[in-house]
Amino acid sequence: MICVSITEATHQEALQAIERCAPAADAIELRMDLIAGGDLPQLVAAARCASNRIKVIVTCRRKEESLIPGAGVPVAKKNEMTKIAKMKLLKQAVAWGVDFIDIELAAGEKAIAQLQSFCRKQKSLTRIIVSWHDTSKTPSLTKLKEIFWSCVKTGADLVKIVPYACRMSDNLKVLSLIAYAKAQNRDIIAMCMGEEGKISRVMASQWGSHLGFAVLPGVKQSAPGQLTVQIMKQIEQLMKGSFHIARPVPAISDALTFVLLGNPVRHSLSPLMHNTALAAMKVEGHYSAFCVSDAGAAMAGIRGMNIRGASVTIPLKTEVMEYLDEIDADALALGAVNTIVNDSGKLIGYNTDWLGLMQALKNKISLSGKTFVIIGAGGTARAAAYGIKKEGGQPIIVNRNQEKGKALAAQFDCPFYPLADIGKVQADALINATSVGMYPQIHRSPVDAVIPANYQVVVDVIYNPLKTKLLRDAEAKGCRIFSGLEMFVHQGAEQLKLWTGREAPLALMKKTVRERLEKFES
Repeated sequence: MICVSITEATHQEALQAIERCAPAADAIELRMDLIAGGDLPQLVAAARCASNRIKVIVTCRRKEESLIPGAGVPVAKKNEMTKIAKMKLLKQAVAWGVDFIDIELAAGEKAIAQLQSFCRKQKSLTRIIVSWHDTSKTPSLTKLKEIFWSCVKTGADLVKIVPYACRMSDNLKVLSLIAYAKAQNRDIIAMCMGEEGKISRVMASQWGSHLGFAVLPGVKQSAPGQLTVQIMKQIEQLMKGSFHIARPVPAISDALTFVLLGNPVRHSLSPLMHNTALAAMKVEGHYSAFCVSDAGAAMAGIRGMNIRGASVTIPLKTEVMEYLDEIDADALALGAVNTIVNDSGKLIGYNTDWLGLMQALKNKISLSGKTFVIIGAGGTARAAAYGIKKEGGQPIIVNRNQEKGKALAAQFDCPFYPLADIGKVQADALINATSVGMYPQIHRSPVDAVIPANYQVVVDVIYNPLKTKLLRDAEAKGCRIFSGLEMFVHQGAEQLKLWTGREAPLALMKKTVRERLEKFES
């Protein structure tokens, strides 16, 4: 539905605006905080007279949540209505049978409860909108969800959340919030104010916003960025039937879409591995790689295109968490997500990196009671430390950057050594969790060639090349070795299990990736 706000400065001008707006709009909002001397009963009667189908909303916005259109600053009114006067006006609106009254979350639970009680006593059908506005910015999606639930907890019939868009990506946060609310079976009005927020006004109704706000040509806007009613209706007609969101996820027998999201992804072997596995599992679907750097846009795309599952790689593993509906406990503890499952529009984040590494390690060494030197302090090192601790082992962090290394060691309550002192450390296994030695720098190693002699097992998370310089040095010293191929395949298998509920063909996946890597090296 398209709503036009009546914001004229006088009662007479407001009556004229109602006469013009009512035939064109689905709803009108009487902004009683802006209409000086407005007689509410007359204004409501005028709206009903102008159109017998029009919905009427009565609002008395506080100045902190109202913007001067075009100026980008809060409205300053010398004679703002008192809280008592606002409550009296909203109760009068209920008595006159308006369709909605709008009260801010900031008014407090007591005031909202008072209006709810009044509606019940009047046996009124008026619905209460509990609203929240930010006239300067759009907070994180996590914060928007917190605000959403604060509104819901008041018993609101309808939640309205409208922040100010400072950049295009802010629109995606709000659109994701709409999808989130709809997944909770909650009605919501949401969009962004400001010039950058125009796209959200266009898309909000397509994503499920209960109302969209517009303006008639030549009529004053109630918030910056509003489009005309005519433009909004033209856009709705153009998009009608061509865009859907949160469609039911198809059964495994139907075609499924899976993606890899990150930057860069051009040389990733995940599409080859996953498509081979899907074919062997007789799952109709396809896995593709997309180079993206905007986590919000990527999550909106997953919802909008009904993508069943996604792999997430650098630099998005932490950033995507803000846009998910649920996060698995292990991923939350790690502070990183590498796998997303789309469950009928609800996005759930997991981390299979640590599982893949632990499965690979268990094939070579017993973890409980053993010590593991981990070189690095990034996401992979964090996954290794987390898994080793969980399996009863003891990690030791070694890193060139002492500040980052000490921070990671403190997080897992384990020792830290500078990389220069690695020769002094004794442990059962060594894990390289850095990118040193990765193609094309295949002649580099994170440590001197003599260091691997101090360990029974040496692991490199790198899988290209299959045998890094570190592993070649370790093999020459008689160590048991394995490359990142093991971890890569195991974590991929765990992803497929999350997406399809089926066991993946590990041996085939490993064979497929190995053969491709051997071709690269030949």
